Amino acid sequence: MAPSGPVSTAGTPRDDPPDDAPTDGPAPWGGLLGGTTRLSLFGEVGLVGVVVAVLSLPVVTAVPALAAGTLHLRRHLSGEAASLGRLLRSVGPALRDLWALALLVPFVLTVAAVNLWLVAGTSLAGGAVIGAVSVAVGLVAVVVTLRTAGTWHPGAGGPGAVLAAAHRARRDVPGSVLLLLAAALCVALVWALEAFALLVGGLLALAAVTVEHRWAERAGTSPAVDR
Repeated sequence: MAPSGPVSTAGTPRDDPPDDAPTDGPAPWGGLLGGTTRLSLFGEVGLVGVVVAVLSLPVVTAVPALAAGTLHLRRHLSGEAASLGRLLRSVGPALRDLWALALLVPFVLTVAAVNLWLVAGTSLAGGAVIGAVSVAVGLVAVVVTLRTAGTWHPGAGGPGAVLAAAHRARRDVPGSVLLLLAAALCVALVWALEAFALLVGGLLALAAVTVEHRWAERAGTSPAVDR
């Protein structure tokens, strides 16, 4: 009898498991780019970018959409089934697990942006300090959000996941800097051509997956389990 279930061989069709399949936990990491090609990866990054851009329109859904996108890329890179339907079905669990972060991050970034606008446009007492603190808070929010999304899987959420991401951000400073550079590059791309906004979600998801994979290899642990 022919074997059933996901097949990791590149170019071979892979079955899309049901929503309640036990593989809907942490996506296996294996070797990065295992069972895929660069062209295939580019297509998946583009797909994730479009999905994240559309699902992020309400703003408060941006973080869960990005988390679902990173999970999709991890599945693809590990040779697990990674269809569009499965990506969309991951958004619901991401919303349930990361709803607090989804509300907090837009608020923090908005406050930081308003502070910078006020400091730049007016002569506030202590404006330099306010500006520096606002920039620092905004950068920390970006890094922690990307690192949280980089290891999210259904059932992994809440304050514990955010604190674990903050812990990794502090211990892996080079990886955190790489994430900031990725975010800055995405801003530059959108500033140059607004259409690149459709790719930002996919590029950030790929950056988060890559940085967390790099950290897991250095630490000798599974990226899905923070130790």
